[in-house]
Amino acid sequence: MTSEKILSAARELFEEKGFDLTSVREIATKADVNVALINYHFGSKDNLLLAIMEQSVDTTRLKLHDINQSSAAPLEKFMAVIDLYVDKIFSNCKYHQFIHRELSTTERPELTENIVKILNRNSMELRKLLEEGQRKKVFKKEVDIDLAMAALFGVIYQTTHSVFKKRYTRSGENEEVYKDRVKKFLFDLLGGYLIK
Repeated sequence: MTSEKILSAARELFEEKGFDLTSVREIATKADVNVALINYHFGSKDNLLLAIMEQSVDTTRLKLHDINQSSAAPLEKFMAVIDLYVDKIFSNCKYHQFIHRELSTTERPELTENIVKILNRNSMELRKLLEEGQRKKVFKKEVDIDLAMAALFGVIYQTTHSVFKKRYTRSGENEEVYKDRVKKFLFDLLGGYLIK
């Protein structure tokens, strides 16, 4: 499908070069389509980026929704969320680093605001899970949900970033062992914070 080819080419170029340094013409060449088709399907480079994000976030939101709807206990659900996000971000480090770069720019406030709106949809699913744990009196009432989520994503971002990953990986530790260590740390840290 043409739109999928365009999305795939754009994502690869954005990850490699960044948003500003990637031209619509380069995306068209990589996708083997003409520029007019990109404009027809997406209207602008900004909309193309937002479509890439929608695709990624929607997939994760469905998984979060399934976790929320499961009959698992709140702590088990939270462990599943840690597994989901660590696996997702470890397998897509370049994409997530690219999104963080875009969020840190002040040059396109409207685009940044739209990116945040898309990301907030998943944050709302995670918030539901944590609030359910509080309602069921499994998680402490005084838990700061916002900072718990910030800690989760902050640790994952630091431990998967190409520069910092080298610092945190132990000698002789392969990717899977390192990833499991990150998951265990997050569960110990946040599980200890959440549980009564």
